[in-house]
Amino acid sequence: MERIIAHIDMDAFFASVEQVRRPWLKGKPIGVTNHLGERGVIATASYEARACGIKSGMPVKTALKILPSLILIKGDITLYEQISDKIYGILTQYAPVVERFSIDEAFLDLTYKVKSFEEGEKIALKIKEEIKNTLGLPSTIGISFNKLLAKIASKEGKPDGLLLVTKENFQSFLKDLPLSRIPGIGKKIETRIKEIYGAEKIGELQKIGLNELIKTFHSYGAFIYNAIHGIDNSEVTGEGEVKEKSIGNSTTLKSDTDSIEVIKGVIRMLSSNICFRLRRKNLLAERITITIRYEDFSTFSHSKNIEGTDSEEEIFKGSLSLFNEIYNGEKVRLLGITLSKLRDRAITLFKEMKDKDETLSKAVDTAKEKFGIDTLCYANSINLRIKLQERKISGR
Repeated sequence: MERIIAHIDMDAFFASVEQVRRPWLKGKPIGVTNHLGERGVIATASYEARACGIKSGMPVKTALKILPSLILIKGDITLYEQISDKIYGILTQYAPVVERFSIDEAFLDLTYKVKSFEEGEKIALKIKEEIKNTLGLPSTIGISFNKLLAKIASKEGKPDGLLLVTKENFQSFLKDLPLSRIPGIGKKIETRIKEIYGAEKIGELQKIGLNELIKTFHSYGAFIYNAIHGIDNSEVTGEGEVKEKSIGNSTTLKSDTDSIEVIKGVIRMLSSNICFRLRRKNLLAERITITIRYEDFSTFSHSKNIEGTDSEEEIFKGSLSLFNEIYNGEKVRLLGITLSKLRDRAITLFKEMKDKDETLSKAVDTAKEKFGIDTLCYANSINLRIKLQERKISGR
């Protein structure tokens, strides 16, 4: 059965919420920021501001030089999360499986809800209409036979649009798009591809074989090859009805970095903390998701199913592998790990420790329970903290 997947992306979400909240801001160039001073960064710009060259991730200081009349609004994340929850509630009325991708994006699996893409389009129009009528917010929906193409379609359909990409037209749809349209391909990778292969459009890079891309970009080359050919078998994973839906941990770095040593240390630290919580609840995880947010605030996630585990080493290796598969070389602002598909860990009276790692985990957990979650960590996590402190002191 052919899958029917929809991706909804709220248009300039933070800015649109503020324009609904303050009607006098409609039609004006506004930038939502984390800090109103010059140290701030533009999280979202209204379409009026974008038309003047203002972009997400741009320093406020730069944005004001480009557009002195830009109206700055300090972000209200609590409000945005509340609105996001309301949108999610609407989506679950139309699709049996809804996956929150970020605060303003979600995937919907309509495969068993509708019989055709035409019916999927009708559902999408109803969703857009209800969100607009209920919350006053514009949205764009892309529909295709996998998550990757649905996400690209929603990007191309903006603003306030609806775009359908089928097996009959996906090749012509992709062919003339710039490489940057592929989620996860950043400026550095795009530049390298242009320098090495002379390719600027997806269709031009499609001429390069899988082995050649892997030779150049290693495991990330496989991701590039699949993406430019519209291949994506990942599932839409809903929250389900289990008692404990997921356990996650994320951190925003003190300073954006492309240092693999620092990134590995962060992933190790996140793995340690999240597995401590997993074991404390006596659960095993069967799915790992890594989330990367880059310095321009673009955010990407990548998941895989695993054999049920609460092992820190296995979660660390799995998370690092996922990171390597999608990392595009740009500076990282935030990293997160989420464990899902949780199940109770079976316990028997006669269970023996399988290896020294489990014994060590129990000892570490005991110390963390007594003295705090950050009491013990791996050496490279300690080195990470030292490096971050050095950067903070030196101001680099």
